[in-house]
Amino acid sequence: MLTGIAATTLAIAGMGMGAGSATAAPATVCTGTLTGSYPAIFVPVGATCTLDGAKVSGNVTVSEGATLMTKDATIRLNVKGNEAAKVNIIDTDVWGQIHFRRTTGEIIIGNDGCKVDPNAGGNINLQNNFGPIAICQMTIKNNIILHNNHHRIGVFDNRVGNNIQVYGNDSPAIRLRDNVVRGNLALFSNTVKIAFVAKNNTMGGKANCSGNVIAPTGNGNVASGGLAGQCASLG
Repeated sequence: MLTGIAATTLAIAGMGMGAGSATAAPATVCTGTLTGSYPAIFVPVGATCTLDGAKVSGNVTVSEGATLMTKDATIRLNVKGNEAAKVNIIDTDVWGQIHFRRTTGEIIIGNDGCKVDPNAGGNINLQNNFGPIAICQMTIKNNIILHNNHHRIGVFDNRVGNNIQVYGNDSPAIRLRDNVVRGNLALFSNTVKIAFVAKNNTMGGKANCSGNVIAPTGNGNVASGGLAGQCASLG
């Protein structure tokens, strides 16, 4: 069901990342609120798309200056965008990858009021974004990758099947708290102006930090492979 707009479909190429990316799918152009089931979603330049309990069997692609808001949705492939305005993925299961670059506004990925535990079946990969980033209470099959972002970053209470990699960010503050990581925590070459905090994280592998300005602070971190470099004193 579409609220306030007419349904428009077009064919879009695959995303070049993750399962199903090699095949084109008919996409519904979203410039309002969608509540039904769709093969794929395309958000055009400058539009705002809200997926309210929608089910998408393919990809969700967000154009330049566009806003994506999801709540209680299911997306069976990937969500991506380049130069989007704002992204909120709330209480939404994404079976593929979440990949955004050069977003100008906030990115929030996680839950609303601790009601559910949303899933990401691949990576959460956020690169060169300009708004604040929050990733909270997610179950992520592979990695969280945060590279070359330029605003506040918060990563809280997630379950990560592989690694958390935070590197090359220029940020007022970076905070990682209460995450359970099956692999490694890597904090490399970040420039942080106010606060860099890693607290009460549990790693099945190593926690390794180097080249950060300022060095991370915190306590209560446990890593089976040891705490190394600038992370050495964070236990």
